[in-house]
Amino acid sequence: MNPTMNPRRAGFTLIELMVVVALISIMLVIAVPSFASFISNYRATTAMNDILQGIILTRNEALKRGHRVTMAPISADWRNGWIIFIDSTSGGNKNQSWDLGEELIFQHDKLPSSIAIAGLTPSPTPFLDPNNGRSYVSFDGTGYPRISNGAPTGVSVGLVLTDTVGSSINTRTLCLATMGRPRIVKGADLCTAG
Repeated sequence: MNPTMNPRRAGFTLIELMVVVALISIMLVIAVPSFASFISNYRATTAMNDILQGIILTRNEALKRGHRVTMAPISADWRNGWIIFIDSTSGGNKNQSWDLGEELIFQHDKLPSSIAIAGLTPSPTPFLDPNNGRSYVSFDGTGYPRISNGAPTGVSVGLVLTDTVGSSINTRTLCLATMGRPRIVKGADLCTAG
């Protein structure tokens, strides 16, 4: 090798590396908020679909068994998960809580902590018992939603789920018609359409 010739260089110059780092930084600044919104949207949709499937299972079990079946949150908060059980408390009023001897059909795990769930309409609704403040969804053996004393709900009701991550807020509303048909609406809804 001739010592007067420059050896072949491999690698990047400092300027080239700084340009690449700057481009990556710009792309991250653009992509991260969008990705957080995507994750929040996915979590809200998944959680509300889980609640919808729980309501459908509750109604189907009530129809199949011909008895009152209830879906109620664990520890009075839907975020802590929920259980579906045969509410066989004696007497006309059901207590919407799982008691010793009542058959447990299904139990759902806890939801992410970024999710908040609240009832939409005033009681009496299948989402809040006016007598004891318990939140629940209950169907009789004919598949109609009922309040604790066995009366029909009389109005369409809703449950609002909100997932918040940073500045990204995603809301879903689950509406339950008086006939027992559930539907999910993206965003907030008053559930007046039935």
